[in-house]
Amino acid sequence: MTPFGEIERRRRNARSSYTDIKKHYVRINGWLPVFRLYSASRGKDIRYLTLCAKYAIDVRYFRQKGLLAYDAAQKLYPTVTFVEKDTQDYAIIAEGLGTTRLGIRGDLEDILVRPEHNPELARRLGETFPYDIINLDFTGEVVRGDDPPYSQTIRAIEKVMELQSQANCERWHLFLTFRACPETANHEADDELCNIIEDNLRNAGAQEAYGERALPRELEQTDYCEFLRIGIAKFLASSASNRGYACTLDGSYTYPRNPGEGQPEYRIVKLIVGFAAIRRGRNLPNPERARTAYQACVPQIFQSEAVNVFEKLQSRVIRQGILDDIGPVLEELREQNIVG
Repeated sequence: MTPFGEIERRRRNARSSYTDIKKHYVRINGWLPVFRLYSASRGKDIRYLTLCAKYAIDVRYFRQKGLLAYDAAQKLYPTVTFVEKDTQDYAIIAEGLGTTRLGIRGDLEDILVRPEHNPELARRLGETFPYDIINLDFTGEVVRGDDPPYSQTIRAIEKVMELQSQANCERWHLFLTFRACPETANHEADDELCNIIEDNLRNAGAQEAYGERALPRELEQTDYCEFLRIGIAKFLASSASNRGYACTLDGSYTYPRNPGEGQPEYRIVKLIVGFAAIRRGRNLPNPERARTAYQACVPQIFQSEAVNVFEKLQSRVIRQGILDDIGPVLEELREQNIVG
């Protein structure tokens, strides 16, 4: 395929994926309750950082639900920050949304992990913390095959935790989206996740919570999506405890994707993780408190089950409800001539 053809294929896939009702099922059933949780205490002043992609469906949707502050006269979202690395998509977002608290054209991972590459963007982004909800819709692998196990994506997530802690954020939520594709995975990282899970299973309580799942190394082969779901959740719990937070896995969703044209099939994994401070950002770490927070989180992760979105959408009633709910957002996009 020519370079131009490959670009067009990716753009078609991006368009279909961001208007996909499977994604919107998660917005309604997973993300919307979290927004309403924060709205109960903050009203519309929910501080939101998002990788929204060019249609910014999440921002438009939560504004339409009355959960994000918006000044229609000024066309202003005063509490929203977005980051987009594609120049054309950034322009579409900026024109479609209007003014936001901060809009950054750049690579979020690079800005967070290598601030020396663009100190001004790193400074501006850092000054906007803390956030109530951070939506990292990476869509790619958390650890890619050509990445070391301690990948740039993982380091970026940990940097987000550090910035939240340094800003003395007492509680917040992370929406994390990534793909599970064994053909393109980093198997050195998978081995490390296996070791971490196996180490936890030495604890009787964690072993009981793990239930009837296959043992980690077998699970990696038979249900890679589930292996990665609990492995990444546990990694987040461990990282959070070392940065002053206890965390809970409040929800997880999976669904299949078939990119076609010789590309391997994969599954999308969406995690909804809540964080609660166990120390102030400027306080000294307390190893015992961190260990206790982590150990309390492990059984909760092991007991969790992912929602199979594809199966849920076999119901015509549910499917139609999703289409009706996203309709006003798509109509807004048509009115702005962003989609046909």
